[in-house]
Amino acid sequence: MWSALPFLLTGPLARVGYLDAVAPALAGARLADDTPLFAAALAYKVLGTTGRGWRRDQRDSEAAAAFAGLAPPVPEQALTRFADTARPALPVLDGVLALAVCRGHDPADPLLLTGAGGGLLLVDAQGVFPVAWTSGAAGLLPHWRSSGRPPLLVCDGPLPPGTLGELDAAHVPFLTGVRPLRGEPAVRLPWRTPLWTGAARPLADPALAAALPGHTARTADLVSALTERRAVPLARHTALERTAALAALLGLSTLAWTLWRDRETPDPLLALGRFADLEATVRYETGAVRVRVPLGRRHTDLLRGGLLADVPDVPWLGGRPLTFTGG
Repeated sequence: MWSALPFLLTGPLARVGYLDAVAPALAGARLADDTPLFAAALAYKVLGTTGRGWRRDQRDSEAAAAFAGLAPPVPEQALTRFADTARPALPVLDGVLALAVCRGHDPADPLLLTGAGGGLLLVDAQGVFPVAWTSGAAGLLPHWRSSGRPPLLVCDGPLPPGTLGELDAAHVPFLTGVRPLRGEPAVRLPWRTPLWTGAARPLADPALAAALPGHTARTADLVSALTERRAVPLARHTALERTAALAALLGLSTLAWTLWRDRETPDPLLALGRFADLEATVRYETGAVRVRVPLGRRHTDLLRGGLLADVPDVPWLGGRPLTFTGG
């Protein structure tokens, strides 16, 4: 397959308990046999972009099928039906991911909020680890509290109406360059560029204000990359699209943080760009699925970072372990 990147996501997801939750969550929605379709959706979020919003390259469909343990190509109609029926199971998976990130968040560090896909995407500023992707601010408040009530940087993006007002009503200390709508309780700050903060808990930290443009650029690039890669382009609902994006983003952020945090700013798009074309040979055996990646600098970095460790009990592979080798 042209890209081993989907397989590299499994280790980070297994570490936070995400893989352990996939089968029970889908079984609760009577979708126990559809775990390979969930895996295919996850793979598509880190493979090639979808042309015209829905067209895929053949190599992407083959790579997603290999990752999911399916015969290529992945059946798009079945994947679309799965997106509609899997919605009751997805909050469980989103909750497992959010809990893991919130537990590891330092309350002194800000969270980043941006508009994306008609909703709100919340990420950790350090490493851009994803927290949640919800329809409105109310769904984000429990995660903000679980993270220790840190300051919130609201980056440019199409925010749902009333977002700043909801944040202020919940006493969330936020800072933003997004111009408030009429009636939203926000206070203009004396800064060299237009900035606003909440009226209930004003936030006037020069360091955060100086960092906001850089965070805004990073989140804009991230949202663009996520929306250009559609997991289920023909689905009527966005729940599976968001869940797959969060899981893929956690894997990419973990790769970047593990490998590069000591020498450059870790960013999930670095992992996406540097590992997207890492080829692999995938071999299915009765007792395991084996992925062999070419020897070289990337293999060495992954091996030293502990990112090629065996992953036991992969749910969409029938409980078989996933093993990595080089050659």
